[in-house]
Amino acid sequence: MILDATAIHTYYGETQVLFGVDLNIEQGEVVALLGPNGAGKTTTLRSILGLTPARHGQIRFDGRDITQAPTHSIARAGIGWVPDDRRIFPTLTVERNLSIARKKTRFRTWQMQEIFDIFSPLEHLRRRECENLSGGEMQMVAIGRALLGSPGLVLFDEPSQGLAPKIVQDVFAVIRRLKTEGIAVLVVEQNVSTALAVADRVYIMDRGRIMYTGPAPELLHDTAKRQHLLGV
Repeated sequence: MILDATAIHTYYGETQVLFGVDLNIEQGEVVALLGPNGAGKTTTLRSILGLTPARHGQIRFDGRDITQAPTHSIARAGIGWVPDDRRIFPTLTVERNLSIARKKTRFRTWQMQEIFDIFSPLEHLRRRECENLSGGEMQMVAIGRALLGSPGLVLFDEPSQGLAPKIVQDVFAVIRRLKTEGIAVLVVEQNVSTALAVADRVYIMDRGRIMYTGPAPELLHDTAKRQHLLGV
């Protein structure tokens, strides 16, 4: 098991937002984390990353307790992040944004050329400042940056948000490739059918709690259950 979060309780100030969240991921597994806005999905990712540390409970990654570890240490351990707002450096070039993300971990090492092979537009844009990119191109940079950190687990927060359908297809094709490479993925996504189509398992959250977990293909093909749990 690459990630094991147990009984996570997280607060913003004195306001509790996660209530005893249990979530685990096997190496090479794709897991979807679904639920309505405000359910606690992004906070769950932030707790794993140490950005909003859990006050109670335990998070273990690759056999190591990272519950109270600083974010930079968690990244060095092999957790990559593709945030919903991308967080790339707008005044730096594509190539510079990618190169500063390079890290070595015990997991697979990615090369710059591999990122350009996956996202071919970036090779032609490598010397362009990122503030002059489209939303889809920025997302490519954000994903490439996460991969160059040599992750064993990548967290995606709303990867399809604001993207054209063709770019969404490309993004989820990368998620499928990560699975074949043995890299685990946890994806938060509002596009339910797209997320379920790529995931092995699914967790559904509401009001800071896990309400359901099960095989993603089962939920994808069971319209009645999906409607009951997610309203879609």
